This record gives sequence, C-alpha cells and structure tokens, in this order.
Amino acid sequence: MIFVLGIFGVFLFYTIFFTEDIYEKQILMIPLVILIFYSGSRLNVGGYDYHVYKYFYELPYFQNPYNYEKLFVVLRDLSKFIGLNYNFFLFFLSLIFNFTIYKLFTTYSIQPTLSFLIYLSTFYYWHNFTIIRNFIAILIFWISLKYILEKKLLIYICLITIACLFHKTAIVLYPLYFILNYKFTKKLLIFIFSLALFTNPISYLIFRLNISFLGLSERLNRYSHIIEYGNFFEFSELFLIVFISLFFIKNISEKEMIFINLNIIALFIFISFYRFAIILRFLEYFRFGVFITIPFIISKIENKFIKNLFFIAILFYLTFKYYNTINAYAIYNYKTWLI
Repeated sequence: MIFVLGIFGVFLFYTIFFTEDIYEKQILMIPLVILIFYSGSRLNVGGYDYHVYKYFYELPYFQNPYNYEKLFVVLRDLSKFIGLNYNFFLFFLSLIFNFTIYKLFTTYSIQPTLSFLIYLSTFYYWHNFTIIRNFIAILIFWISLKYILEKKLLIYICLITIACLFHKTAIVLYPLYFILNYKFTKKLLIFIFSLALFTNPISYLIFRLNISFLGLSERLNRYSHIIEYGNFFEFSELFLIVFISLFFIKNISEKEMIFINLNIIALFIFISFYRFAIILRFLEYFRFGVFITIPFIISKIENKFIKNLFFIAILFYLTFKYYNTINAYAIYNYKTWLI
C-alpha cells in the first residue's frame, strides 16, 4: 500500500509546487521515471487480465487461442525472441506507455503535471494494468491527433489501421478525422444530445443486430448480458467539462476544439449507451480530452482567488477519485518483483 500512496503523493507534490513552472516539462521526468518502475515491475496486479496475458505470453510462438489481433501476437513473439520474460515484457510496455503519455501531455497540455495527476487518479490503472491491447490502440489514436491538426489524412488512416491490428474497436476512429476538427453550432449540439436521449431507451437493440463483420456479432452477444449502469461521477465530469467549455470559454483554438470535441463525443456515447459495459469501452479512446481540457479550463480563469480555489477543489476531488480507483481495481494489493 505504501507504493500505491507514495506514487500519488509524488505526483500530488509536483502538481502543487511545479505546475506552471517554466521548467515543468523537465522536472516532470523525475516522477515519470518512478512511475515507469512502479507500473513496469508490478507482480500479479491487473486483475484477471494480468493472468490471461501471462498465459498467452508464455504460449509457444504463433499460438493464439484467444484470437488476438495479429500485431499483438507479433509483438509478443518478438519480445519472446529477444529473451524477455513476462515481467520484463510488462516493464518494456510500461516504458513505452509512460514515455508516450509524457510526450503527449507535454505537447498538448497547458499544465502537463496536472494532466498526469488527473490521469493517475482516474483511468491510469485501467489502461496500463488491465486493457493492454486496447491501450496500445488508444495510444496510437492519441498520437494520430497530431495528423488531424496537420490535415494529413493518409498518415492518420495508416495509424488507425495499425491501431485496428492491435484492437478491432479502433475501426470506429476512421471518421473522426472529419469530425474532431468541426466546430459544432449550439443548434447541432442540441440535436446531437437529443438524439442521445432518444437512443438511450432503445440502445439494447444493438445487441440484437447480426453484425458478422470482424466478428462483432459474437462479441456483442458475449457481452450483452453485462449490464453496467454508468458511473454518476463520470457523467457529471463529462457534462461539466462540455458545458463549461462551450458556454464559458471564449476564443478556442483549433487544437483546443479537438479536445473539446473528444469530450462531446464521449458524452454522447455515455448518454446513449450507459447501460452496457462493452459499448462504454469505446469511451477509452476519448479520455484524452478530459486530461487536456481540465487544465485548459483552469488556465482561462482570470480571477486569481477563484483560480486557486478551483485548483484546490480539483486536487481534493482527485484525491477522492484516486481512493476510489485503487479500491475499484484492488491496487492496494500492489506487489513488485524488484524487491
């Protein structure tokens, strides 16, 4: 438990004292290295998926009883070929995952240390400890946002295709090249969320569709019995972020609009399909919008007293969220193979 609390304490300390520091990006490298060792050296932590991936990793070359996507099988076989056991495979992934997140936050966030704390308090453990294949595809999508900004469709399409070869759900990302750059009018937003409210009561019908493409029908049938009513806090967070961004923030740049649109799409999915865990899994691709938009909103508060008060409130709320997260994923049982 001391490791679990300690890693949060380190990022909380850095957020309080080094957020908005001119050397913030460089200073952030210290807790980043600690986080890499912390997540990369975990032992038997990550729920059921930890053991499933371990079994899969220790199978002979080319064997794929779970029908995982081809590039993940290639990644496993290459890692085994160069002599990595399962522990070092997870450490290698931790190095890649955390450094990529660092680069994304320092590129897009106005306060990357705060973005890291938000992530650690909410979905970090879910992404990095549990949904490994899915998270590789998620990171590739987050990287591809650069090419939406630069209007490079071909590179974006190539990256999303690679993401699909790690996790099939990435297929839904192809149209986002045309959507995320779009500035929604208030009338269109009213229509979109009215559509979400209309979709909500009939959303169960999606599990009755015979979608043979990419084996989706089999997957939908497998998960259709899992009813998981959406988290109230998650809905409230998304709603407030979207509401504040659209009605209180002025002079939004094209880059900032992309992250606000990620939140708009996430809120639409949440309202439409909040009953179904398998559909809510698509939300993982849009979490990046939350991590970037919250620091952006704070930076737009001109009154220093209100800004500091809001910042303190966020820190208290993130502490509460972290407590819930480590209980939800049983992270308090964390062990490391380093000692």
